[in-house]
Amino acid sequence: MANKIDFKYSKKLLSNTLTYKFSMTLNFALTVFCIILITLYIIGNYQNFQDENQQWILSILSYVAIFNSLFSVLLIVETTIKIFTEKQKIKNAFNLAALIASAIFCIFCTGTSNIIGYISGGIK
Repeated sequence: MANKIDFKYSKKLLSNTLTYKFSMTLNFALTVFCIILITLYIIGNYQNFQDENQQWILSILSYVAIFNSLFSVLLIVETTIKIFTEKQKIKNAFNLAALIASAIFCIFCTGTSNIIGYISGGIK
């Protein structure tokens, strides 16, 4: 018994890694940024922003939403693996639901911003 060494912190839980927490926080921040850009675009319609600024807002929204959609899909895959491999299934299920909602919202934002940008471009 004296030779048995118990390493209390040798086995790390995957859910407590800094990378996963940072990724989830970044996903949340990008989703909030998409909401802010949508709000700014709507306010710009009523405040008579210039057309170039409105197009700029739409293009930023499109790029951020595309990146966040791809990022959300990767996190969905990782969280799905975590559901089957870890003990904290409820927490990971809530994370999975939030990621799916974020991915759907960002795909909707991408499509909508591209359609609005195309329509507002006019006939050339």
